[in-house]
Amino acid sequence: MSSALDVRKIRCLDGLHYSFQILRHHYAGLWETCCEIPSSNSKIIAALASGWGFIDALHRIREIAQAIPGLSAKHPEMHAFLSASSLAEDYRHYIHHLRGELANDPSNAFPVWGTLSWVDAANPTRSHMVVLGTQIEGTNYTGCSFDTAEKKWASKVCLGVNGKSFNFDPVFLSAVRFEAFVLPFLNEKASEHAGFQEELPLISVDFIHGAGT
Repeated sequence: MSSALDVRKIRCLDGLHYSFQILRHHYAGLWETCCEIPSSNSKIIAALASGWGFIDALHRIREIAQAIPGLSAKHPEMHAFLSASSLAEDYRHYIHHLRGELANDPSNAFPVWGTLSWVDAANPTRSHMVVLGTQIEGTNYTGCSFDTAEKKWASKVCLGVNGKSFNFDPVFLSAVRFEAFVLPFLNEKASEHAGFQEELPLISVDFIHGAGT
């Protein structure tokens, strides 16, 4: 029988395993989808959903990671990940408190869903920015960040909110590095009951009309 502490570790492992998979799902094809926007505006919704879904999943990973028994926030791997992904806190807070944000007076000087920008597929020196929503006078927009020292874009896709830039590529790499540390850490600390099956148990229920009447 698993102890209460062991159950906590197993539940953290479960939570992180699927959260990392969800993060990968949102990141996969994000840039490619953005590159299709100029020829198909319908791709904006898919790109926007992936971008904000990525941020939500990243925030969830941060929350679960800080609930792991025996893993200090001062651990070098934890500290590096939390530092690299800290902007997710601001973005997630903003979008989950949108009711209050929309009530601000004066109104926020940026689009409600932010500004989505990406690097051109054919010309690596060019970036594009799609203006979401109604163009109101005085609205500010944030595009892709360019690292003048490295002479390259900080990320192939960026989501701008309130003058800040969420650069997906470096944050994703940081999450992958943290995943490579934290999942083995939990597997080692948890009991033999922890683990993942390629085929999950499936429970099916049939409703038989009139049965027992």
